[in-house]
Amino acid sequence: MDVADETVALVAKHCGLQLEMYQRCVTDNPENWDMKCITQKRALAKCSEDNVPIIKHVKEMCDPFIREYDACVMQNQVDPSVCLEPLKRLFYCTEEHGKLRPGGPPRPEAASTPASTASASAAQAGVDSAAYGYRRGTSA
Repeated sequence: MDVADETVALVAKHCGLQLEMYQRCVTDNPENWDMKCITQKRALAKCSEDNVPIIKHVKEMCDPFIREYDACVMQNQVDPSVCLEPLKRLFYCTEEHGKLRPGGPPRPEAASTPASTASASAAQAGVDSAAYGYRRGTSA
Protein backbone atom coordinates (compact mmCIF):
# COMPACT_ATOMS: atom_id res chain seq x y z
CA MET A 1 0.00 0.00 0.00
CA ASP A 2 1.47 3.38 -0.97
CA VAL A 3 1.37 6.54 1.16
CA ALA A 4 -1.74 7.95 -0.55
CA ASP A 5 -3.69 4.70 -0.08
CA GLU A 6 -2.51 4.47 3.52
CA THR A 7 -3.56 8.06 4.18
CA VAL A 8 -7.01 7.54 2.64
CA ALA A 9 -7.44 4.37 4.71
CA LEU A 10 -6.56 6.28 7.91
CA VAL A 11 -8.99 9.08 7.05
CA ALA A 12 -11.74 6.54 6.37
CA LYS A 13 -10.95 4.71 9.61
CA HIS A 14 -10.85 7.77 11.87
CA CYS A 15 -13.21 10.14 10.03
CA GLY A 16 -15.70 7.82 8.35
CA LEU A 17 -18.76 9.74 9.54
CA GLN A 18 -17.36 13.11 8.40
CA LEU A 19 -16.33 11.62 5.06
CA GLU A 20 -19.79 10.10 4.54
CA MET A 21 -21.54 13.37 5.44
CA TYR A 22 -19.35 15.35 3.02
CA GLN A 23 -19.85 12.83 0.21
CA ARG A 24 -23.60 12.81 0.78
CA CYS A 25 -23.72 16.63 0.71
CA VAL A 26 -21.71 16.79 -2.53
CA THR A 27 -23.94 14.18 -4.14
CA ASP A 28 -27.12 15.95 -3.01
CA ASN A 29 -25.92 19.36 -4.27
CA PRO A 30 -24.30 18.85 -7.68
CA GLU A 31 -24.78 22.46 -8.83
CA ASN A 32 -23.49 24.25 -5.73
CA TRP A 33 -21.78 21.67 -3.53
CA ASP A 34 -18.75 23.94 -3.08
CA MET A 35 -20.94 26.48 -1.25
CA LYS A 36 -23.47 24.13 0.40
CA CYS A 37 -20.98 21.69 1.88
CA ILE A 38 -18.51 24.04 3.57
CA THR A 39 -19.44 22.86 7.07
CA GLN A 40 -19.00 19.20 6.15
CA LYS A 41 -15.75 19.94 4.34
CA ARG A 42 -14.33 21.75 7.36
CA ALA A 43 -15.39 18.95 9.71
CA LEU A 44 -13.67 16.38 7.50
CA ALA A 45 -10.53 18.50 7.21
CA LYS A 46 -10.35 19.05 10.98
CA CYS A 47 -10.90 15.38 11.76
CA SER A 48 -8.29 14.34 9.20
CA GLU A 49 -5.74 16.80 10.51
CA ASP A 50 -6.39 15.73 14.11
CA ASN A 51 -6.20 11.99 13.39
CA VAL A 52 -3.82 11.53 10.45
CA PRO A 53 -0.41 13.05 11.32
CA ILE A 54 0.93 13.12 7.75
CA ILE A 55 -1.91 15.44 6.69
CA LYS A 56 -1.12 17.95 9.42
CA HIS A 57 2.60 17.73 8.62
CA VAL A 58 2.09 18.36 4.89
CA LYS A 59 -0.32 21.24 5.54
CA GLU A 60 2.20 22.87 7.88
CA MET A 61 5.19 22.39 5.57
CA CYS A 62 3.37 23.45 2.40
CA ASP A 63 1.29 26.29 3.82
CA PRO A 64 2.92 29.02 1.65
CA PHE A 65 2.19 26.99 -1.49
CA ILE A 66 -1.36 26.24 -0.38
CA ARG A 67 -1.96 29.96 0.19
CA GLU A 68 -0.43 30.89 -3.16
CA TYR A 69 -2.59 28.37 -5.03
CA ASP A 70 -5.77 29.33 -3.15
CA ALA A 71 -5.20 33.02 -3.87
CA CYS A 72 -4.62 32.29 -7.56
CA VAL A 73 -7.78 30.21 -7.86
CA MET A 74 -9.84 32.86 -6.05
CA GLN A 75 -8.51 35.56 -8.39
CA ASN A 76 -9.01 33.43 -11.50
CA GLN A 77 -12.33 31.66 -10.95
CA VAL A 78 -13.29 32.11 -14.60
CA ASP A 79 -10.08 30.48 -15.83
CA PRO A 80 -8.28 28.55 -13.06
CA SER A 81 -5.97 27.00 -15.65
CA VAL A 82 -3.74 30.06 -15.21
CA CYS A 83 -2.88 28.60 -11.78
CA LEU A 84 -0.91 25.64 -13.11
CA GLU A 85 2.46 26.95 -11.90
CA PRO A 86 1.28 27.47 -8.29
CA LEU A 87 -0.38 24.04 -8.53
CA LYS A 88 2.90 22.47 -9.62
CA ARG A 89 4.80 24.16 -6.76
CA LEU A 90 2.26 22.81 -4.28
CA PHE A 91 2.48 19.36 -5.83
CA TYR A 92 6.25 19.24 -5.48
CA CYS A 93 5.99 20.37 -1.87
CA THR A 94 3.43 17.70 -1.04
CA GLU A 95 5.55 15.11 -2.80
CA GLU A 96 8.58 16.13 -0.75
CA HIS A 97 6.82 16.26 2.61
CA GLY A 98 4.13 13.64 2.07
CA LYS A 99 6.38 10.60 2.15
CA LEU A 100 6.01 8.56 5.29
CA ARG A 101 9.28 7.84 7.02
CA PRO A 102 9.56 4.61 9.01
CA GLY A 103 8.48 6.49 12.17
CA GLY A 104 5.84 8.61 10.40
CA PRO A 105 6.07 12.35 9.90
CA PRO A 106 8.62 14.20 12.01
CA ARG A 107 7.51 15.29 15.44
CA PRO A 108 7.42 19.08 16.01
CA GLU A 109 10.43 18.97 18.33
CA ALA A 110 12.44 17.03 15.72
CA ALA A 111 11.41 19.46 12.98
CA SER A 112 12.86 22.40 14.91
CA THR A 113 16.38 20.97 15.20
CA PRO A 114 19.04 22.75 13.12
CA ALA A 115 19.59 19.73 10.84
CA SER A 116 15.87 19.32 10.20
CA THR A 117 15.43 23.04 9.61
CA ALA A 118 18.32 23.08 7.14
CA SER A 119 16.93 20.04 5.38
CA ALA A 120 13.45 21.60 5.15
CA SER A 121 14.94 24.88 3.88
CA ALA A 122 16.94 23.07 1.23
CA ALA A 123 13.88 21.12 0.11
CA GLN A 124 11.81 24.29 0.01
CA ALA A 125 14.48 26.11 -2.01
CA GLY A 126 14.35 23.32 -4.59
CA VAL A 127 10.58 23.54 -4.67
CA ASP A 128 10.66 27.28 -5.45
CA SER A 129 11.87 26.55 -8.99
CA ALA A 130 9.27 23.82 -9.45
CA ALA A 131 5.40 23.83 -8.93
CA TYR A 132 1.80 21.96 -7.70
CA GLY A 133 -1.18 22.04 -5.27
CA TYR A 134 -4.61 21.38 -3.78
CA ARG A 135 -7.24 23.70 -2.42
CA ARG A 136 -6.90 24.57 1.25
CA GLY A 137 -9.31 22.59 3.37
CA THR A 138 -10.27 20.22 0.59
CA SER A 139 -7.70 17.62 1.33
CA ALA A 140 -8.81 15.03 3.73
